[in-house]
Amino acid sequence: MNAAPRERLAAGVIAKLPLFQQASSAHLDEVLRHAKTLYFQRGQVIARRGEPVPGLYAVAYGMVKLALRADTGAERVLRLVGPAQTFGEVVLFLQRPLPLDAVAVVDTRLVLVPAEPLIALTERDAGFGRSLIASLCQRMHALVCDFEATSMHGATARLATYLESLAGEPGAARVTLPAAKKLIAGRLGMTKETFSRALHELAHAGLLRVAGREVVLLDRAGLARAGRG
Repeated sequence: MNAAPRERLAAGVIAKLPLFQQASSAHLDEVLRHAKTLYFQRGQVIARRGEPVPGLYAVAYGMVKLALRADTGAERVLRLVGPAQTFGEVVLFLQRPLPLDAVAVVDTRLVLVPAEPLIALTERDAGFGRSLIASLCQRMHALVCDFEATSMHGATARLATYLESLAGEPGAARVTLPAAKKLIAGRLGMTKETFSRALHELAHAGLLRVAGREVVLLDRAGLARAGRG
């Protein structure tokens, strides 16, 4: 990919991010002037725990897992970052090293915006500042929900809640699993076998039907009740 297509890709990705929706066009152009695209192959490490983060990462296509890895090799996936999503905000503005590993799950293209123009933008553009605060609050809310799910609910309830979150708006009847079952299982704090067993239980209860990575939600209300344990 040569320079012109990369620039268009970066512009398209950044312009669609909720984080920048309230920024003025002039300030957005300034951010784009500093942005660059990066390509990572499946399994390639984007950043390791303890390393400094050069800026804000936005996923153009592909997927990134943010995970903690123990010395024993055990891994806990904290978040899966897909297209039009970002990571690195908190570390960026705290100016601390990354507290986890960021790894490309599949071949992935990222847009990187260096720290300096983003920090300057928070000082000049109130709209961007409000969007940034909202984004961080949403991330904190999601973290609390994840902690509640893993510490207070069983595997079936966790999976039901996760599928509900993928469905989004009321009335949606079909979702696509964004990654392999093993990876999603790690994200939910369970083994692949437990994930499959929980999926079977929800299907047996008549709440959903599975076709490969497509999940048809037959009873959204029942799925929500299952998510509450």
